[in-house]
Amino acid sequence: MHKTILMAVLILLLGILPLVGQELYNSISLQEARDLALANNPEYQAALARLSAAKWNQTNALSAMLPGLSLSGTLLYMDPATTVNSGSQQITLNKDQRSMALNLSQPLFVGGKLYQAYRISKSSYELAEINLHSEAMQMAIDVESKYYAVLQLMDAHQIALSEQVQAGKNLELAELKLESGLISRADYLRFQVSKNNKDLAVLQSETAMQLALKDFNNFLGNQSPVMPSALELQIEQAEPFSELSAEDIQSLSDQAIAAALKANPGIMSLDKSLELSHRAEKIAKGSFLPTLMLTGSRQYKENGLDRYEFEASNQIMLNLSIPLLPQVGNYAAMKKAYFDARQQEFQADTAKEGIALGVESSAINLVSSARQVQSARLSLDITQDMYDQLLERFRLNMLSPMELMDAELMLSASKMAYNNAFYNFFKARLSLLAAMGTDDYTALNALLDK
Repeated sequence: MHKTILMAVLILLLGILPLVGQELYNSISLQEARDLALANNPEYQAALARLSAAKWNQTNALSAMLPGLSLSGTLLYMDPATTVNSGSQQITLNKDQRSMALNLSQPLFVGGKLYQAYRISKSSYELAEINLHSEAMQMAIDVESKYYAVLQLMDAHQIALSEQVQAGKNLELAELKLESGLISRADYLRFQVSKNNKDLAVLQSETAMQLALKDFNNFLGNQSPVMPSALELQIEQAEPFSELSAEDIQSLSDQAIAAALKANPGIMSLDKSLELSHRAEKIAKGSFLPTLMLTGSRQYKENGLDRYEFEASNQIMLNLSIPLLPQVGNYAAMKKAYFDARQQEFQADTAKEGIALGVESSAINLVSSARQVQSARLSLDITQDMYDQLLERFRLNMLSPMELMDAELMLSASKMAYNNAFYNFFKARLSLLAAMGTDDYTALNALLDK
């Protein structure tokens, strides 16, 4: 009795939950989900702030190479006042004296440090741009991955609902057969257990879908809950990849690797980091070079007798400084920078090889997943036809209940396999795009057209 009541409650909840979901969740497209994630994600906003900081740091480095102009003023008070001899007379100067000066300085050559510092700041800004692009691309990929995860569970839920309906029809048919004495009560109870299992499967799929929706909405950071728009699974989407020959697969991998070498954010970041290490090495070498500075000033001083009567004087100075001793520290810093650059080169080569291998693996996985889609579709069609035939034979009392239930299990497994294969294809396609350094699907079409 308690089990019957519990099952009735579960069925009632299963009827209410989809309606509740439709009322609470607003439909959202994939592009809208991407835009929403970028607007609300704190990591992306932090990357934007780092880009702005790098831009101002570049401006600051440029300003270090420009001339500097300063205005200074001095008020000097002396007690007792200064006395000077002028022939046979002594003249007492004013206790308070004022002076002003305009000072101009221009670095002409400082061992290339200022130029290299500017180039480092420029490269750092470009690296911040790459990181921002990488953050945006990774955000788009994460959104799309979670988007597909929700859709996959929604489709699984629909499969469970359709199987629940079919199990209910089979139970009604089994009840008629039981009343007619065509099947035993044990066989009828098997149909009832099957119906209960389908009810439970619907509840489990509904729970999994709701959890995925919550995770999706939490990731977007949206206040009002949203639900991905339904996606139609078309076998034509996988056909261009499933029909590739071995030579075509190799060509696809080579082209994908070439595209990744140009656009993959990881490779671009490695190149910029390598450039930064080489410029740090050049700065270290600049420690052995001389420094040449040009300074000029125009001073205005009182003569000590007349207040606010200033006399102007000019001064221009060219200052040359050559480092002599000690040079051990400069040499050690140069050698350290040299080996740091060599280390960066080796690490970059290893990382690029790993990225290229990952791109090739993603390309092969995409073709494999596309073929799995076709195989799963063919298996589903065959299993569906077989199940329809066996169900008709069961209606005509030409098939045992156990054989029909085995066919039901096979059909259920085929439906889930096809659903999973299609979304695995979507994920494999997304993985290849990420390895190539883009989220534009036209890039894959371009590879196929070549």
